[in-house]
Amino acid sequence: MTISITNIAKNSLKFSTVQIIGAAISMLAVMYVATIILPEEYGIYGFLGLWLTYASLIGPGIMSAGSREMPGLLGKGKVDAAVRIQNVSLTPELVWSLIPFAVILIASFFFTDFIYRAGLIIVAFSYLTGRLANFWNSYNFIREKFNTVAIGNLIQVIAVPVLTLLAVSWLKVYALLLAPLIVNIVLWFYYLKKGPINYYFVLDRKETFRLLKVGIVLQAGTLVFWAYQLMDRTLIAAMLSQEQLGLYTFAIGFVTVALAIPLSFTNVLQPILWRHAEKAKNIIEGFKDAERVAVYLALVTAMLIPLIQVGFYLIVNLITKNYTGSIQIFNVLSYNIFLAAIVVIPNLILGSAIVNKQKITLLFYTIGLAINIALNILVIKLGYGVLGVAWVTVGSQGLMTLVIYYFARQYMVADKMEYLRLQLKMLAPFIVSLGFFFLHRYLESSFGLRGFTGISLFAQVIAWGLLVAIFYRGYLSPKEIKAFIVHIKEDLSPGKTKR
Repeated sequence: MTISITNIAKNSLKFSTVQIIGAAISMLAVMYVATIILPEEYGIYGFLGLWLTYASLIGPGIMSAGSREMPGLLGKGKVDAAVRIQNVSLTPELVWSLIPFAVILIASFFFTDFIYRAGLIIVAFSYLTGRLANFWNSYNFIREKFNTVAIGNLIQVIAVPVLTLLAVSWLKVYALLLAPLIVNIVLWFYYLKKGPINYYFVLDRKETFRLLKVGIVLQAGTLVFWAYQLMDRTLIAAMLSQEQLGLYTFAIGFVTVALAIPLSFTNVLQPILWRHAEKAKNIIEGFKDAERVAVYLALVTAMLIPLIQVGFYLIVNLITKNYTGSIQIFNVLSYNIFLAAIVVIPNLILGSAIVNKQKITLLFYTIGLAINIALNILVIKLGYGVLGVAWVTVGSQGLMTLVIYYFARQYMVADKMEYLRLQLKMLAPFIVSLGFFFLHRYLESSFGLRGFTGISLFAQVIAWGLLVAIFYRGYLSPKEIKAFIVHIKEDLSPGKTKR
């Protein structure tokens, strides 16, 4: 039995639709905020955001260890065992949450600037409420209650920018911090009512210790992975001006929004892939569909990159003119959409309960992080600024993606030739999308907004049309598209029972 890609796409479409709605509202909010908040002030927001992000990444990882076992148990009908694993792993995580909360609160009093002090207090409560909402969100997702989670995500992506828009003119930077806090509280109560997880407080030292041994490696891997993603902004904050941090934060914010679309697919894939792998005869059989999924991701994300480069160029030149310095930064960082999306597949395989090779991921991301830090410091010292940091970030992510795929290859493909074909299938769309970086630089210097947009869009249609027609007809065939549409119609038909 193979994994239905159309079924995953159908369910991920719910989240992609939410992300698109959220992206549209978020972009409008960001553009409006950018007319009120200067790059220096946006730099303050970027600095406070780093505190929240790092606090969210530091933890024992017990929940991660329990979560990866739950899909297999639920797939085998062992619901009681899955609920117990959930509660045994969630209880120490809830207790742990009080530690970073207290640390951020205490740290706020060491800042003499009132904006930083008040901002960190808000961040502390946002961290705590965000953890609660995310826990209940995650356990509903593991149970494949995709409708419940999609509605919760919809509440978040609409409410946060709307509250920000309503308050930014008089609260300034504080509006960017308070809106997520308020929405986190609303979301937790939503999940308590619409997505109960049958949680009860339970302490099991033996089971907790077993999960901790696995979870601490998983959490370390997550921490190193995100430190890898965040080190660029951390070094910019330490070594460059607030204005440059603001430009970089503004650009990467749009990249994050665009990346959420392919990641909605991989998020849906995770519990399905792990459940499927647990029920398969062997590991190879369990992950044999990962190769095809990886090619789909590579093709779709490569197509997305030049399209959003055009969109960002128009937005900055027409609306947020204070941020024209972020265009080239964004054009470079946009290639991380491809690299960060496709690396999820081997990460899921290596981190699954049946493969259990998460230490490999941890090792190489740790090495990559050290290389990333050294190279970023070097390019800043050499005077290449934030654009140099952007290139180092993308280059090092590309290196890590290749390494992780290499170590996951034995669980995805049968032999070396098949692995080589997979790499070529994934690399070709990326090379085409990279060509648009140079085309856009030429168009930007030689044409106006209309010429830039028209020529780029025409070139994209031609390039992608030829590439798909010649090399990828089996991935985007009329039969595949028709099957996907049928799935959507069935899901939307009256009387259809929804999860």
